[in-house]
Amino acid sequence: MASMRLKWLGYLLLIAALPLAILAGGLPVNEYKAQGIDGVDCDGPLQVLFYAVPALLIYGTGLALHASPPQKPFRLAVALLCAALCLFAALNAAAAVREQWQQGRTAETCSRGL
Repeated sequence: MASMRLKWLGYLLLIAALPLAILAGGLPVNEYKAQGIDGVDCDGPLQVLFYAVPALLIYGTGLALHASPPQKPFRLAVALLCAALCLFAALNAAAAVREQWQQGRTAETCSRGL
């Protein structure tokens, strides 16, 4: 009985983290470029990573737990959904890291004088 409750708690956690994964994959890496302006966005990549890292941890764990021999179609569907959300968040996180490296050349723009 307790294992059944933990299983449903895990499914509820995956459902509750869905907005986090959507934000992780849907936020623009550079808000200025998304608006058509050529500018340096100092906090855009970090904002994406702020949502992407927890989403990757949650859905990566869900993928690992449900991808081990999927005997039931429901477990396979959950594993495929977790894999799709991990891919969605990981691609945007990779773009954020690439943007952060490109902005490394323009570090003086984002530095704050104290």
